[in-house]
Amino acid sequence: MMPRGTVHAVWIAVDDGIAEQVKNAAEAHKSLRAQWSADARWRTYGLRKAEAARRRAAWRTEVARLRQVGELLDTKDVIVEYGVREELTARGWDHDWDPAPEEAWDQGRWPGSRDRGPGGYPDRVSARLDADLVAQAMAACWWSSAPAIEQLRAWRDLHPGLTPPRYQLDEDGRRRLAGPLAEYARLAEQVTTTGTIWRAGVTRGLAHARTLIPAQPTGEHTAQA
Repeated sequence: MMPRGTVHAVWIAVDDGIAEQVKNAAEAHKSLRAQWSADARWRTYGLRKAEAARRRAAWRTEVARLRQVGELLDTKDVIVEYGVREELTARGWDHDWDPAPEEAWDQGRWPGSRDRGPGGYPDRVSARLDADLVAQAMAACWWSSAPAIEQLRAWRDLHPGLTPPRYQLDEDGRRRLAGPLAEYARLAEQVTTTGTIWRAGVTRGLAHARTLIPAQPTGEHTAQA
């Protein structure tokens, strides 16, 4: 069991503009948090110090609860973490796994991982995620990919002179492959890297955060106010 508050930093490659969208969503949720904190239940003005301290603690507990259930996503860390949990749940991977082996944590690329394309992902999102969640995602990716990874290693031993596709292939590109390279592509598609999970987490977290942001009044409504 990790000590309370232990986190793991991740860098997530994303499409252009996504980092700014995550930042904006977090700022909008910070405004929501400020509005909710003004509720009479959390006010401390005029209270004795002990009671004020208890009320501030109660508010911190409420903020933690709201973040946990996905009703307040006021930091980019919370946005990504909420999305990663949702992605693991959607895949049926939100359960205990045997720990991933040490090789899974190496900085090198996993067998079967490929670049998106010549342009890659031009933007980055950094997030500090719960270390237990990161370990769960790592284990889920590794063990669900392990059979394909072993076969890809065997493929490389059998075909030392062949260079597999460097980039992700679309359906037409996969159809053009034949023989051993087609087999490599088939196996590579069965490998899920943590980068895939982190990007899906950003997408899910950002989409959910937006659903909770109150709609802004239109210019017409504003003019009539």
